[in-house]
Amino acid sequence: MIYRDFYQHLLEHFSQPVELFTGVRKQGFTLYSEQGVLYIRNSKNNIRRLGREDVDAFIARFEETGSVLPRDYQDVTFNSSYLLAIMKYISNVNNEKMGIFRFYSQENADSEQQYHLWLKNNPEGYVLNIPKRGEGKGSASVGDLTCLHASRCDAINNQRSYSQPQPFTGGDYFKVCGNSLAALEDEALRITQLQSIRRCNRCLTQVKESQRTD
Repeated sequence: MIYRDFYQHLLEHFSQPVELFTGVRKQGFTLYSEQGVLYIRNSKNNIRRLGREDVDAFIARFEETGSVLPRDYQDVTFNSSYLLAIMKYISNVNNEKMGIFRFYSQENADSEQQYHLWLKNNPEGYVLNIPKRGEGKGSASVGDLTCLHASRCDAINNQRSYSQPQPFTGGDYFKVCGNSLAALEDEALRITQLQSIRRCNRCLTQVKESQRTD
């Protein structure tokens, strides 16, 4: 099992309550551990126990399929929406340790401001532009709309082109950013379940040409 003793990892990580949101319905819930057991408190303040058996069955299916769709886990657990949200949270924490950051308005009200701050502080970085409906789909339409850019590309860094308050992370798209193109591309493949990720013909071509002439 890749996620060895994931339940124990969750017990340690959620020793203090953390508020999370389910992926599709964006329902808020709180996950916390108490005396060696995980508990979920939902938006109606109802509390349910999250047992080791549920988590182990979910992880076994996840390792087999890599699916981020709750319906693919319905035969092994009734907590699939919660567990997928927990997996995403853990993945985001690990990504941030590796320098990969996610900017998504429904997950963070300050995502737009934080995104532009990241761009300002990382002018040589890279940005994945991905439709919010594209996570885990792996479809051709998602592939057409998903693209990797350099931080300085006008397509993902020109506020003057938009009149709405959150055009980059608050509309139909969100951003995932990092300073390693290879690491960001790997994360893009994981998020989308695509076989390959399109690169911006203009900005990344310019990056490659610049690197060759330096």
